[in-house]
Amino acid sequence: MTRRFFVWAAILSLFFDQVSKVMAYGLLHEHVPLRVLGNVLRFSLTSNPQGLFGLSFGPPIIYFLLPVLGIGLVVYFALRSPDCWLATAYGMILGGAIGNLVDRVRLGYVIDFIDIGIRRCRWYTFNLADAFVIIGILLLLGREIFARRKGMSG
Repeated sequence: MTRRFFVWAAILSLFFDQVSKVMAYGLLHEHVPLRVLGNVLRFSLTSNPQGLFGLSFGPPIIYFLLPVLGIGLVVYFALRSPDCWLATAYGMILGGAIGNLVDRVRLGYVIDFIDIGIRRCRWYTFNLADAFVIIGILLLLGREIFARRKGMSG
């Protein structure tokens, strides 16, 4: 049963990421922000040839090898997850990781378009794949914190 949650979370995360990138690429112009919620949330198409948050941390091959290693680890842990909560979290992480890897293989860079911030204080432009990875990690952390607190009180 948990495997179904894992597979569906991965498929849906990958699907929504790729559809959103196709739409962003078709509707937006590079580095021309489209205001969604004033200046707080904008869509601004960017190409990210580097790593997480646009950081450079090695030769280009590393941007392919690290995601493949991460995908392998996520699948390993997901197949051993004892409940649907963890399986869903791992699925979201997997879908996001594959979504960005698909971009790198297909285009040589990752399509980013979500721009959040206030005035000049802006977060790194990101995409739904990044959001799914972060949400999945937060679900894992939340589950771990909840399990520890429950164990302490029981």
